[in-house]
Amino acid sequence: MSQSEDFKGCLLRAYVPGQPSITRRIKVFPCRIGRIDSNDVVLGDSSVSSLHAVLALDDKDNIYLEDQWSTNGIYLDGQRVSQLLIDHPVRLVLGRVTMDLGLTEDDLFVLPPFVPKSGATQPPPEKPKESEKTVFFGENEKPAESASSPVVQSQPKSHSLDIYDDDIVTTSTRGGSKGIICPHCWHRFDVGEFLFIARHQSLIGDSVLGADAPQRFLPSRFTPEGNAIDAAGMSCPDMACPRCHLRIPQAASEMPPLFLSIVGATASGKSYFLTSMTWDLRNTLSRNFAISFTDTDAVNNQILNDFEETIFLSSDPDELVALRKTELQGELYNQVLLDNMLINLPKPFMFTVMPAEHHPRYSEVLEKMSRTLVLYDNAGEHFEPGMDSVDNPTTQHLLHSDTIFFLFDPTKDVRFRKRLRGSEDPQLAAHARVQRQEIILTEMINRIKKYSGMRSGRKTAKTMILMVSKFDVWKQLLDFELPAEPWQWESEYNTNALDVDLIKNVSFAVRQLLDEICPEVVTTAESFAGEVLYLPNSALGHSPEVGENGMVGIRPIDVEPFWVSVPMLYFFYERGFIQSIPEQNREKHKETPCQCTLSGDVFFVKLPARPKPLQIPLSFAGHQLRCPGTDLWFTVPKI
Repeated sequence: MSQSEDFKGCLLRAYVPGQPSITRRIKVFPCRIGRIDSNDVVLGDSSVSSLHAVLALDDKDNIYLEDQWSTNGIYLDGQRVSQLLIDHPVRLVLGRVTMDLGLTEDDLFVLPPFVPKSGATQPPPEKPKESEKTVFFGENEKPAESASSPVVQSQPKSHSLDIYDDDIVTTSTRGGSKGIICPHCWHRFDVGEFLFIARHQSLIGDSVLGADAPQRFLPSRFTPEGNAIDAAGMSCPDMACPRCHLRIPQAASEMPPLFLSIVGATASGKSYFLTSMTWDLRNTLSRNFAISFTDTDAVNNQILNDFEETIFLSSDPDELVALRKTELQGELYNQVLLDNMLINLPKPFMFTVMPAEHHPRYSEVLEKMSRTLVLYDNAGEHFEPGMDSVDNPTTQHLLHSDTIFFLFDPTKDVRFRKRLRGSEDPQLAAHARVQRQEIILTEMINRIKKYSGMRSGRKTAKTMILMVSKFDVWKQLLDFELPAEPWQWESEYNTNALDVDLIKNVSFAVRQLLDEICPEVVTTAESFAGEVLYLPNSALGHSPEVGENGMVGIRPIDVEPFWVSVPMLYFFYERGFIQSIPEQNREKHKETPCQCTLSGDVFFVKLPARPKPLQIPLSFAGHQLRCPGTDLWFTVPKI
């Protein structure tokens, strides 16, 4: 059977030890392959990473398989590969799993019969008959639900759910040895291209950084310890990017990076959120999840460390303090000379994330979890229309981010402010600035599409986390009781586990509130990302004060952050760094019979108490949810 003209996809067959073989026909890209249930193809074996690989199309509709920094890698004929063009049948190994890929059904039968390592023979699957049904991704063909599951009615799709991974069209150099990404200018290069920074005081003057900077050089001599030797004979341990010449800490060169961008309007509280989040992560990850979270480099993180000291380590906690505003230029940016232009690059904050030795799966996850987390904080003005320029590419980290945190400030939305009348919070004063924040969100999306070549109608496969800040101001509007900590101790892991079901329910409740008050924000976010998580947080836990001199500030003694680390914990959960509560230990609620109809990328859930059905995105599939304003519970079917 040859591939039909209207089918652009591939066939996948996987052999998981101790399980029946899995056969899938992939039509929607990218297709995520990994161990956890949120993937499109689930390979339930501990040797497979939570997100192990992605099948995606490039701009010429060629199909590529790309490794996602998995622990055990992807092997073809005994050689580890990072990226592979699927233009002929191949047999690959992912940990203990064998996976066959081909463009047609006939391709898979060109490969020799699969024989498990145990030596037991396993006959190859028979060719399907024309009358037999094939499993499609992106189609509405579902297995029959059990009697206890909600009724699912399939309707013709209004459109195919087309999810897109931004990196696919910009990864011509991702394969092979070019594995270092500069956290300053995002240039990808080989380890052997590292420049070193001269230490002798006579070797001053650099072509990119200016007359006062130490020279950068490509070494030819090394000390026994591996340090480069400069022209004056001094040992030079510090390395720099070959393009922007900015220093890259050694740990950042050794551990794969995870990039994270924080986006929001001017004065929405990004710096306060970032400060509270990093401070909380230093304590939460170590104490609750057996993960070490430390500064990769104190020099790069100096500004953020100063912010933490101002809020959390003040010598006079009763004194009114405030963080300085993030400016368009200045100490948060590095100015370099590239392509004969002076360019401002944002200074990254870098943290080393590693499993602690008492982590329950330390030896198994050490390589996978040892990462450099790179965070960016830009002035809100940088995200406004017209502020993106060739000599000011300060927001291009968005293209490389593994996830994006968008900070939505309800105190800047006119409709939220009407519902919060009577509050004495100075952020709700009549003269306080309001802003249409979906414009900032739209501008962010347009920049990503412009620089990545992302086509119209496609969605990124990355999760966008839309954080609704200043929860202490608007919490009375949310019909949901939030615990202080969405995790619990699990003796099975000997550590805490994240309550993902609770987080999904909170996300659903916040989404419903936003859809009621400012629906354009929800529509804009979900038109871009296949999964949007809506989370409340409060960086300070209380309203600021106006001092005698008119300064709006906070008293450190009153600071009580709320849910500031939860977005990052969910991000780590998606990466397999932390566990979720096991199925058998999750809280179950009595369900109300309902009818679920899947149309496109939305479930329509009809409940007895509601005249209109709830519209629920596919990202909530498989979770038990509570209907806002009622005590009715229902489960969104898995797809």
